[in-house]
Amino acid sequence: MSDLKERRLKSLDYQIQELENQPNYFKKYGFRLLLIGIPVTLIAPEYTSRGSKNLIYYFNYDYPLCYSVIALFYIALCIIMLVTFKIQDKKKLKKLKEDRDLVDLFKNL
Repeated sequence: MSDLKERRLKSLDYQIQELENQPNYFKKYGFRLLLIGIPVTLIAPEYTSRGSKNLIYYFNYDYPLCYSVIALFYIALCIIMLVTFKIQDKKKLKKLKEDRDLVDLFKNL
């Protein structure tokens, strides 16, 4: 087997191992998401840009409802991101395994 193919095979094995040993996104980033989510939930309803009205105005000054909607939106966004990242990692892992099998198949040529 040529030196280039050996390096490519080792590189693919390393990338596969990194993806398989990667911790869950929620465990890894859960505390950070919480620390970002609390200020976003508290600031977003009262934030205004030039010439526009804040979200509290559109909710008829119903603060608990507005904060709840913002918090649920943030939670839904985080869940969508976590699921998307997990799907992308599975696709990448599958592609890397296919590449490794292809390189392994032709290693003697």
